[in-house]
Amino acid sequence: VDPHKKNADEDLEFAVKKLKLRGLKLSPSIQEFYPNDLKLMTRIYLKAQELSIPIHFHSGMSWEPKTKVKYSQPILLEDVAFQFPDLNIIIGHFGLPWILESVMLALKYPNIYISTSCLYFDDPQEFIFFVMTKQIPLSLIEKSLRYKIVFGSNYPRVNIKDMASAIRSLGLSQECLELIFSENAKKLLGEIKG
Repeated sequence: VDPHKKNADEDLEFAVKKLKLRGLKLSPSIQEFYPNDLKLMTRIYLKAQELSIPIHFHSGMSWEPKTKVKYSQPILLEDVAFQFPDLNIIIGHFGLPWILESVMLALKYPNIYISTSCLYFDDPQEFIFFVMTKQIPLSLIEKSLRYKIVFGSNYPRVNIKDMASAIRSLGLSQECLELIFSENAKKLLGEIKG
């Protein structure tokens, strides 16, 4: 869905109703738009809300050539979450390097979630350990963010089983792992009521 097209909302409706897709991924850096440009984005947000699908935003660092990171700062999603409280928003990549900003938004807004699809240093285990134990305490995930994190691997950049293994190695409770790997995504996709 190209936010700059006049019929972007119709493209989204076609993708969901005809192609049976269940969410929208937007990359502000690549697509060159600010998520809080409500003049441009309102029709897409309203359509996603009407279709009850989540929007996953690429957030934070972008490795793509000729892209600007300024479009992907997580704080730009605050206006969206505030204006569209029934629209579920997923912050991709923990918003690296704005990890604390992403966490703050997820804690404050019931409709904001964070994806584990992190960009990493040399291996996903090292990076997940850094993000989920050094940047934020593991206890915050276990107690407060357990319902706000969804699994993502950033495949093909990261092998899915390697990212899953990295998350399992943290020592989170089985209940928290089930939420991250399954239940939170089912809620976002409307498979279970939250």
